[in-house]
Amino acid sequence: MKIINVIGISGSLRSGSCNTGMLRYAAKIAAARENVSMNTFDIGTLPLYNQDLDTADENALPPSVKEFKAAVKNADAVFFCCPEYNYGMTGALKNALDWPSKLPSQAWAGKVGAIVSAGGGAGGARGQLALRQCGVFLDITFVNSPEVCIPRFGDPGAFDEDGNLVGEKWQERVEEIFDRMIRLARKVKEDE
Repeated sequence: MKIINVIGISGSLRSGSCNTGMLRYAAKIAAARENVSMNTFDIGTLPLYNQDLDTADENALPPSVKEFKAAVKNADAVFFCCPEYNYGMTGALKNALDWPSKLPSQAWAGKVGAIVSAGGGAGGARGQLALRQCGVFLDITFVNSPEVCIPRFGDPGAFDEDGNLVGEKWQERVEEIFDRMIRLARKVKEDE
């Protein structure tokens, strides 16, 4: 069975972020699965997108951009942990989407994705919708269920004080969407 390569991305730059905590939990899930390899990328290292810096000469790219583009290109699937800021995704996450999206090599095309979120009110649902909208253009095929939108303040047992996902119900939902993403990525990879 072929290895499925996953890149994990948290849209939050905050050290105690619950969304980053879910990413840590997803990495544990990946480590327990056969033929799954997961790497996470700190999008806080990426400079703001500037087309003047985005050249066809890969060697001229800022080092973090070069590394990120390669990680996205080599991934079969992307696990997004997407906080909601002002009814949308974070600026940091949008910036991360932009760097690998430019031609001649639109690196997101054909990837399988899954989105989880934690936040106030609707648990980050509107941030997820904004990410899904970008995914249409980027040609990312998202797993649609289960929806994982954790109402951070409505369920105080979901996370510990360090932002780690500890609520069993939510751990099961994150595990389910992760496994569904892997199954879909395998189907896509088999068809290539």
